[in-house]
Amino acid sequence: MKSVVNIFKKDLQEIANQMNLKTEPIVEINKTNFKGDFSTTIALVNAKILQKSPKSIAEEIILKLQKTNNYEFVEIAGPGFINVTLKSEIVTDVIKGVLEEKNNFGNNEKKNKTINVELVSANPTGWLHVGHARNAVIGDTLKNIFKKDGYDVQTEYYTNDAGNQINVLAVTVFVWYLKILGVNAQLPKNTYGGDMYGDIAQIFVDEYGDKFREISFNENLINDKNVHEIFRAKSTQYFLKIIKQQLKDFGVEIEYYSSEQAMYDEHKIEELLELYKKLNATYEKDGALWLKTTQFGDDKDRVLIKSDKTLTYIVPDLACHHIRIQRSKADKLINIWGGDHHGYIARLRAGLALLGNDPELVEIEMVQMVRLIKDGQEYKMSKRKGTAVWLSDLQEMVGKDSLRYMLASKTSSSHMDLDLDLLQQRNSSNPVYYAQYATARCNSILKQAKEKSITPSAEKYFDINEKERNILINIDSFGETIKSASKNRAPQLICDYIQSLVKQFHSYYSDTKIVDEQNVQLSAFRLSLVQSILQVLENAFNLIGISPLKTM
Repeated sequence: MKSVVNIFKKDLQEIANQMNLKTEPIVEINKTNFKGDFSTTIALVNAKILQKSPKSIAEEIILKLQKTNNYEFVEIAGPGFINVTLKSEIVTDVIKGVLEEKNNFGNNEKKNKTINVELVSANPTGWLHVGHARNAVIGDTLKNIFKKDGYDVQTEYYTNDAGNQINVLAVTVFVWYLKILGVNAQLPKNTYGGDMYGDIAQIFVDEYGDKFREISFNENLINDKNVHEIFRAKSTQYFLKIIKQQLKDFGVEIEYYSSEQAMYDEHKIEELLELYKKLNATYEKDGALWLKTTQFGDDKDRVLIKSDKTLTYIVPDLACHHIRIQRSKADKLINIWGGDHHGYIARLRAGLALLGNDPELVEIEMVQMVRLIKDGQEYKMSKRKGTAVWLSDLQEMVGKDSLRYMLASKTSSSHMDLDLDLLQQRNSSNPVYYAQYATARCNSILKQAKEKSITPSAEKYFDINEKERNILINIDSFGETIKSASKNRAPQLICDYIQSLVKQFHSYYSDTKIVDEQNVQLSAFRLSLVQSILQVLENAFNLIGISPLKTM
């Protein structure tokens, strides 16, 4: 479908070419701040360049616009703004476009480019909490937006299944194992908290009985190498399986899971270090191996191997990204990371640039923390007595749709207060209820019409009223909203769009008789508008990962 805003943009560009205007036309869609469907500042921005008054430029543009026969009226506003209203028959064609394209409405042109998104990289040492949930929703929604905007998209999960946190996991589960066997064992200070570790410990008891009862432990190690590896590997596998299921239940499907441990097992770390040495990107100093990251904008060079011969955290991250770049062949790699990683970006990019990659290939989207509010106070309790509020508890409390919508609705770079009481309200103060109620209302209207044998149809043109025009102009802007949300990595723009459209629809419903047996043709037209509203809401809901409703 040809967007109606693009009709105006095309007319304006052709006129700009004829008049030798120097700047690309900028078009603003009416948000009820001015008279008309669209406005442009093209006369204002060219006035200084052409040394003419904005009004004289605008008058010439208006004369040319009127000749196109696309506009009901055009006018000059203020010092030189141009406001236009398209002919109603052009605007109503939006309905036909939506109903023809259905799920594809809003799709932008294919770009033949691939974006690889790392949605989550939670350590497999426990359940997912609300912070992981926000990362997952933002990443998953961006994935959907990118696809709608014409990109090919890959999804990743980087599994931190090596390092000391996994040793701590092994000890935590082992102590719970001993407790179940009746041994008076105390959890070391730095182990993980929560009854969930007792669940997995019971699996070890069921499989091994008291075979490991007499083995000792310290804070980071079970004092038998083989036993430690058993608890380490099986505990990691257990929690990764749970995490995958939790993500699936939350509507997040990830295509590729990479493993930090696998990189060690397959000697990828050593290969990377040797590659850096061959590229003359390293040097030794004070008994440590350093990487020349200052060559690509880092504030200081970074240590790869410390003087005690242990690796720094950046080494497996660089190896993982190097492998990911080679495997994915993506045009852009996007990581959804917590806000505390901001200082890590420059060194990661520099390390990858030293391997010959574009420093801008990897993009980091920072996601700030979520604070849960219940009964007017911060909510920290969990059924399982852990150290966080778990995703599974939140889904049970407020539902998947409400949680996904709200986590996507705010700018990811800002801290978020999530009001759990609000999400349980069934009124217009709850934006999720307000949005889903619109789809239920649309379905109810269409069902009522069907019972009265009135079929939606946009074939006969009617002179649309102001609210119908505003709804159709908003529907027409859906593709532009997708483009903006994609470009700015801004899932919240889809939520903003949903709220604007449902507000328009609820207002339209309240003062418009849509199903009128005394005027079947007008009812058929208005029903087709309702159909198009429902279709666009369903398309927008699909981006967020929530469901339209038949009834409420």
